[in-house]
Amino acid sequence: MRHARLALILALACTAAPLTAQQLISKDALIAVVENHKGAVIRYIDAAPDSMLSFRPTKGVRTFAEQIEHAAGADALIAHLAITGGMKGIPTMGDSAVYLHNKAALKAYSIAAMDHTIQMLKAVSDASMQESIVQFGNKVTRGRALMELLDHFPWTLGQTVPYLRLNGVTPPAYSPF
Repeated sequence: MRHARLALILALACTAAPLTAQQLISKDALIAVVENHKGAVIRYIDAAPDSMLSFRPTKGVRTFAEQIEHAAGADALIAHLAITGGMKGIPTMGDSAVYLHNKAALKAYSIAAMDHTIQMLKAVSDASMQESIVQFGNKVTRGRALMELLDHFPWTLGQTVPYLRLNGVTPPAYSPF
């Protein structure tokens, strides 16, 4: 009996996927995070006065609208590249000559970008999350490339907190869910 149990443990250990091939995060969890990101970007846009779109706290940094564009647009770009391997098929989500100067258009752009990200994630298969791809010059699994969504968006949106505070606006409360 003892040898049979040991053989079973060894068999299970040998057939388990190596750590590098295991899925780091589920597709459904990624979708939930991006849906949360979408809600956050909408709250930040809503909190900012119209006059703040062209505000930059110091020379050489993005305006508030450009920072919002970068947060939302980068999610769409990261997902699209990781899933399709290229730029082909990325939809036009708005005219930057308009949405960088119009709050309603910035909100529409951001929603379109986040919706594209969610649509891309919904279309990817769980099996393809384990495929090796090259993302921004790095060979990683598709799942690892998509984990950049967990890092880049909060980092970029979080940079707008001082923009809001410098304009007398209390930033929306953070919520991870």
